[in-house]
Amino acid sequence: MKLKVAYRTLAAIAGWGALVLQLYLLINLAVAKGESPFTGIAKFFDYFTILSNLLVAIAFTRLSQRSDNAPGAFFTHPQVKTGITLYILITGLVYFFLLRNLWSPVGLQWLADVLLHYVMPIAFVVDWLLFTPRGWLQREDVIRWLIFPVGFGLWALFWGAIFGFYPYPFIDVTTLGYPQVFLNILLMLAGFFVLGLGLVAVDRWLQKGLGPEW
Repeated sequence: MKLKVAYRTLAAIAGWGALVLQLYLLINLAVAKGESPFTGIAKFFDYFTILSNLLVAIAFTRLSQRSDNAPGAFFTHPQVKTGITLYILITGLVYFFLLRNLWSPVGLQWLADVLLHYVMPIAFVVDWLLFTPRGWLQREDVIRWLIFPVGFGLWALFWGAIFGFYPYPFIDVTTLGYPQVFLNILLMLAGFFVLGLGLVAVDRWLQKGLGPEW
């Protein structure tokens, strides 16, 4: 039990540290370009990476608390926790396969990059595999988990239409046009759906083979 609490506490510290560091870097970048610091803050919340890592940091913080009555219990429910696992897993996979070769971060940006795209996804998936009660998930949950990425996609397109900023190249309307961007979003949602079904299948396999919690 102490080891589990220590693991989650360290993960929470790493998660919040990575988010604060990335916010600092975005603000500095905005100022260096002659923009307002608020531009950096606004862009901070434009990235799915940031939003998924924010959910992970909140969940790890709540999981590190021993009281069941502590604030944020919503984030530790197996169905919610699995949804967060899906989001952070997609964050890591998309970055590794599609985005990591588009730039070469150095220094503090490299540190933030590693924490947000590698360390936190792995840490949360490990916690989900080892410490999540089994048997709560249904296939219908996968549809509910799509609400968050759908909302993000709509928000990104709305924000981009107003300010001309798109956080990821595959949703850059100015370069690809709306038909291709909508197709890319549908493909991404299909990825969420398939991976979500995979998590439900893994949950059932673990329940059958290893008991409700191992």
